[in-house]
Amino acid sequence: MEAPLDKAIVYPTDPAGESRSRRESICFLNIPIEFYSKASGGAISTIISESARALEMRGHDVTVLTRGDGSPALPNGKVKWLTGCGREELTFWQRRFSGLRWRFNQWDWPYFDRYRSAIIRSLRALAQTPETIVVFNDLISPIFLRQLLPRARICVWLQNEQCTRLPDLSASKAAVSHWLACSHYIRDWTLSRYGMDPARFSVAPSGVNQEEFHPRSEFDEAVKTVRVLFVGRIDPNKGPDVAIDAVAALRAEGLAVTMTVAGGKWFYRQGDEEADPYLLSLHEKIVASQATELGHVPRDRIAEVFREHDVVCILSRSNEPFGLVALEAMASGCAVIASNRGGLPEACGGAAALVNPDDKGAVISALRRLVVSPDELSAAKRKAVARAATASWDDTVVCLEKPRNSKPALSPAGFSRC
Repeated sequence: MEAPLDKAIVYPTDPAGESRSRRESICFLNIPIEFYSKASGGAISTIISESARALEMRGHDVTVLTRGDGSPALPNGKVKWLTGCGREELTFWQRRFSGLRWRFNQWDWPYFDRYRSAIIRSLRALAQTPETIVVFNDLISPIFLRQLLPRARICVWLQNEQCTRLPDLSASKAAVSHWLACSHYIRDWTLSRYGMDPARFSVAPSGVNQEEFHPRSEFDEAVKTVRVLFVGRIDPNKGPDVAIDAVAALRAEGLAVTMTVAGGKWFYRQGDEEADPYLLSLHEKIVASQATELGHVPRDRIAEVFREHDVVCILSRSNEPFGLVALEAMASGCAVIASNRGGLPEACGGAAALVNPDDKGAVISALRRLVVSPDELSAAKRKAVARAATASWDDTVVCLEKPRNSKPALSPAGFSRC
């Protein structure tokens, strides 16, 4: 049965009317299609975990409402599992009824009614009022959250070019206290599409965990064979074929370079991947270039994979919102070649070779310079490590500590910054 929305939640420890204490209660809501898992957690789960860690170190109480996949949870925050809201948990008729409601109400997420009910149940079970609720890539949930928690500060943190099926966003805009974006690119895209108030919008780029992601010893010394890595979802938008083609071209020139491809095929064709023409062609290229294919790498192993390589290619054809992988690669001591699109230039911060992924010659030239010149490769690695050292999760979460009624300051460039 769906949890009722007939009245707001009032907790025994509700701090209404009191000034905010140093210790705040902050609640993150994970998106319904992602698991807060060491095995399969994606970018948003990583952002939640690292933000929770930084906030807890600053003295705050952090709760994470999320689905799980049965694997151990990511380590930070007090995890409250959302149940009864995933496809695998529902009967055929429950899925059909939920699908009808999804189409009628123009919701953005599948089985959203079940997800909403699970959130309401979890919020009602908490012993303390969340002072701040953080929602990701979700323009609809703030509406019912505002009904439930009228005094809470509701933040929407956008990590994508977020579209919605809602024809009118006025209720969502009224419910949200503050909007965050992972990059200036996403901020500008959202402001342009939805006509948001710039004064209520801040840019909160991701940081990088320097303890987990760090270079191997003597990372910047010359190597006999340059090891190139692609990490990411295996689909055309991410451009793994662009990196493989560049490595194959250099190997044909007799240069000492190898290729590794790491990533799963999630969210692609959902079942018929082995018959997909793009993936078949990609596999042929991997075999022809004698590349190593690792498949999906669990989150707790990815830092080790980075440290085993020298160059990471992030050659997305689409407009990458930010590119957390770029920071993680740089912190691990890798030189980076990245697309000159979307939020990747911001993530790289001037410490990567930026190229047009559709310009095959430019990609090959950028990689060739690093392969043939040990000094240039070493310098690129050192520059990458220095850039990553400036990206702190502690700086990122400052936005989430702002008082309810404060107005964000404007940076000299005209962007609302934290």
